[in-house]
Amino acid sequence: MTALYTNPTRVYAGLGSSDSLLDHVATLGGSRIALIGDAGLKRVGVLDRFEQQLGSAVVFVGLAEVDPTIIASEAAAAEATAAGADIVIGVGGGSALSQAKAVALLLTNDAPVEQYEGIGLAPQRPAPFIAVPTTAGSGSEVSNAFVLYNTESSHNVGMRGWGYEPDIAVLDGNLLVGLPEVPMRDAAADALSHGFEALWAKGATRFTDTVALAAVRTIRETLPRALKERRPEDLQSLLEASTMANFACGNAGLSLIHALSGSSKIRISHGRQNGVLLPIVAEFNRSVVSREVSLEIDLLPELYAAAGIPSAFEADELIDTAEDEFFEAGATSPFRRNNRRDSSDEQLRELARLATTPR
Repeated sequence: MTALYTNPTRVYAGLGSSDSLLDHVATLGGSRIALIGDAGLKRVGVLDRFEQQLGSAVVFVGLAEVDPTIIASEAAAAEATAAGADIVIGVGGGSALSQAKAVALLLTNDAPVEQYEGIGLAPQRPAPFIAVPTTAGSGSEVSNAFVLYNTESSHNVGMRGWGYEPDIAVLDGNLLVGLPEVPMRDAAADALSHGFEALWAKGATRFTDTVALAAVRTIRETLPRALKERRPEDLQSLLEASTMANFACGNAGLSLIHALSGSSKIRISHGRQNGVLLPIVAEFNRSVVSREVSLEIDLLPELYAAAGIPSAFEADELIDTAEDEFFEAGATSPFRRNNRRDSSDEQLRELARLATTPR
């Protein structure tokens, strides 16, 4: 078997690294920027700082809400195109970076974006794209995949392909200092799930194991202190670890956690879903992982307690059909087939039952 490990995105990491975005714009040959940012960052003034830094090079500013929709993303792309944008900068968490990826894709390919659902279906490479994450979780800044929400069918539309990933990722821990506790905690749970998924995926290699273990250990050692003290150095470590976790799962592939958390009808944050599922799926996979990984699984309860990561949902968070939704999502997801330990429908149903048993 031939193993492939690739990281096409150039990563610039360090405190203060987001102060040099115009240099990266010039490197990529762009001059007219479509700036896509989290709407929340605009409300608290963070996005204004980037608008001021980039100055007259910004020709369009688009704001992304949680779970970006097809309609909103296509509208932003149409405005960016009309403004003559030739490069995209995305600032924010996974939602903003997903919308920024959609805008970059549609600057060089015709709408509707749904026609590119799947793997590598866009005929043209997206416009140059710089990602500046403000959460340490999704790892979207180095991922070639993105998801948009279809409000008409309640169906998540996923797209991925070579060249869909950002050209450059800028990791600046200073941008996480003011992040509220719950989003930071949920994002870290998401990053942890990426690291562990890579460690029990059928696509795992020596390369992905090394990066994934380093990411998991860094998050475990750093998260409780980072939540409490907000030292920029710790936040930088968390941010780099979440990127590393996506390097690992982007190459090894995702598996049962992300299979089960794939329902668009469960309107609970992705990181929170994965945080609840992680210990459950970890126990299911314990028999197929190395001793090193098993030791990390043993340490999960201590980390969850220290960081305040919930291991179960509240009863009022769950819809009546939650167990069925988790099961159906897992049963139909291609991620299920990448889990090193195969699961019967009965076993998958039990995992869904455990995940949806409230406090």
